[in-house]
Amino acid sequence: MRQYFQTIPVELEEAAALDGANRLQILTQVLFPLARPAAITLFLFAFIGEWNDLFKPLVFTTRPELRTVQLALAEFQEQFTNEWAVLMAAVVIATVPVVVLFLVGQRQFIEGIASSGIKS
Repeated sequence: MRQYFQTIPVELEEAAALDGANRLQILTQVLFPLARPAAITLFLFAFIGEWNDLFKPLVFTTRPELRTVQLALAEFQEQFTNEWAVLMAAVVIATVPVVVLFLVGQRQFIEGIASSGIKS
């Protein structure tokens, strides 16, 4: 996020200050809308990383009703046999939220770039 904010021209901040905006208004009305693509990308990476995490929920959860999707998928696998149909159906169901969030984030990412306010 820091690097993305470094790419935003200082002239935009100066123009907003000349228009009478204070620091908070510059941040919320000028800089944050321009940083929407970076924020959405960061959110998507963080969400996918936590969604696919197996080790932390395995260590921190003690009750079966607190299991995450990844722990439930790991329980479908047995040592010598696998029910492949059930396992693959569960994998598809577990993948749907990530794909939906990615598609929503992709649309927001493109809108954020199109409305950046910087003309070349």
